[in-house]
Amino acid sequence: MTTDTATTPDLVELIAMRLDSLSTAERAIAETILEDPAAASEKSIGQLAIASGSSEATVTRFCRTMGLRGYSHLRLRLAVSAERRRGDEEAEGGMAMLGDIDPGDPISEILRKVSYADTRAVELTLAQLDTDVLSAAVERIASARRILTFGVASSATAAIDAATKLTLSDCGATVVHDVHGALMASTLLGEQDVVLAFSHSGRAKEVFDVLNAARLQGATTIAVTSDPASPVARAASHVLLTAARELRFRSGGVASRMAQLAVVDAIFVLLAHRRFDASVNAADKMHDAVSHHVIGSERSK
Repeated sequence: MTTDTATTPDLVELIAMRLDSLSTAERAIAETILEDPAAASEKSIGQLAIASGSSEATVTRFCRTMGLRGYSHLRLRLAVSAERRRGDEEAEGGMAMLGDIDPGDPISEILRKVSYADTRAVELTLAQLDTDVLSAAVERIASARRILTFGVASSATAAIDAATKLTLSDCGATVVHDVHGALMASTLLGEQDVVLAFSHSGRAKEVFDVLNAARLQGATTIAVTSDPASPVARAASHVLLTAARELRFRSGGVASRMAQLAVVDAIFVLLAHRRFDASVNAADKMHDAVSHHVIGSERSK
């Protein structure tokens, strides 16, 4: 992962997005930080432990959970986040763009908050993706004999898009819409096969069961989820983390789907990049194949 401060994802936003996935003790630390990130960046590890009613060991564990190298790294990232937030608030006239939707919000502000949440979900997801894990996942997909994609509820959208994009990449992929079908298909997989599964929360039992069934057969299991400590993540050999904060009234909303689709697009583009000339030729052939279905094109006449 990159450590450049211009591209490093905002730690305060990541903490807010992963709040619900933290343990009770770690959540207390997160909430203390979120109350005043700038003040938290100036505390010693002992002071943050006392302020959050936890222990220094729990603070250290929280740092690991957030993918940080240690407490000094936490303080540095919080200081960077606090500075960014001051700049953002000045640019936006003091508007709290990270705020939830409130009863008194006018339509224009609701639309701005929705737009901000969706845009930031994509930006943060791509900024904090572990490029080593992503590269390894793409390698396994590119060499796979069979690829199964799966997701339930709102995550099914990403599974469908993934199967379509992988097929366009000349990587034969099948999306299975029901859990029984996915479980049966998973039992027929082997070491040369891949399951790519989606669950924003990481706690969808259907997704966990499918990944686990495939893993028992020796298949590569890739999970796209926002929670690295979730059951779905633990069932996967490769975990691609998303970062999406849903606003009130939007459980399973657009932000989480946008983050998942961003990961799918990243996989698709990296696959195309691996075999650039062949991908360009394939894209031209596919364009020609469907061009007569486009109203107004020469071939549709």
